[in-house]
Amino acid sequence: MSVSDQDGGEPVDLNIDPELVRLIVAKSSAVVFEMPDAEDDEPELETELDAGTSYESADVALASEDEDADGTREEVKAMIDTLNVDEQAELIALTWIGRGDYEPSDIKTAIRDAKAQHRGPASNTLFEIDIFPSYLETGLDSFEEWRNTFGD
Repeated sequence: MSVSDQDGGEPVDLNIDPELVRLIVAKSSAVVFEMPDAEDDEPELETELDAGTSYESADVALASEDEDADGTREEVKAMIDTLNVDEQAELIALTWIGRGDYEPSDIKTAIRDAKAQHRGPASNTLFEIDIFPSYLETGLDSFEEWRNTFGD
């Protein structure tokens, strides 16, 4: 994707494929926005406090297990963390654009800032943002709309 930014006229090239971004959005949404299964029978422990009162809690052993039993979170993290540095910075920058921290026309600045602030795996940075899949999708859509409006 190449587009000229408004301030310098230099082309802005995104290294990451928009279809890959949409795949990351879809898979990470399944993890972040996981809906509880109505038919899920979580084992519960019942503790009797006295003859007339009882307390129910979820099984402590199950609570400590990884919530991502099907491995989707690990799959998404691997998809993100195996990208090159530029592509990881672009994911973070697009997420920031979707969150409203930057305008689509500020993509170069957002990418530069993402690279400067990058500490550890990019997946950790993204999963720390509560609804990052929504922000990432919004950011990509905003960038593509801006590119189509102001692009070459």
